[in-house]
Amino acid sequence: MTKARAFTLIELLVVVAIIAILAAIAVPNFLEAQTRAKVSRTKNDLRTVATSIEVYSTDHGRPPYDGEPGFVYWGWVNGLKQLTTPVAYQSQVFPDPFPARGISEPTRPGHTHHTDHPSLRRPSFDYSTAYWNDVPNDPEMTAIWERNFGNTMWKLTSAGPDLAAEFGLESLYDPTNGTVSRGDIVRTQAVR
Repeated sequence: MTKARAFTLIELLVVVAIIAILAAIAVPNFLEAQTRAKVSRTKNDLRTVATSIEVYSTDHGRPPYDGEPGFVYWGWVNGLKQLTTPVAYQSQVFPDPFPARGISEPTRPGHTHHTDHPSLRRPSFDYSTAYWNDVPNDPEMTAIWERNFGNTMWKLTSAGPDLAAEFGLESLYDPTNGTVSRGDIVRTQAVR
């Protein structure tokens, strides 16, 4: 009679332990890779939108309209939609992979401050111009804008992996502090 060959309980436990150790190493690296990929996508999307804004500015003599001081502000998504129609400087309003925590939905019909459309729930990048911030007519806002963004006419911002929106360049995202570190991913107009 031949004896049936089988794994012992100890051998099975060793194999399960090795698989668990490999999974404990692989899962954090996988999550880190996802965050790095989102950061890379965000930077590429911001570069694409920045190019579209510059081409639009060349054609119209100013960046896309994002509101007028003292008048109704319809939100930065409407400003970015000017890049898609009637002339398609880009094909769509890019969603922000890192939507800021605590951003509310539009309060009035037609307002698209943070999301492309409330039913889509696709947050866009924060877009703002020096014009909306009343630079150079408001000395206080002018000082804040210049301290944070220098001599630029527009800025695009993503909250970054920490999902906390900041205002300014003093808190830029830096992956050397850890993949999910503080700071925003910011793109501004090139200073001429």
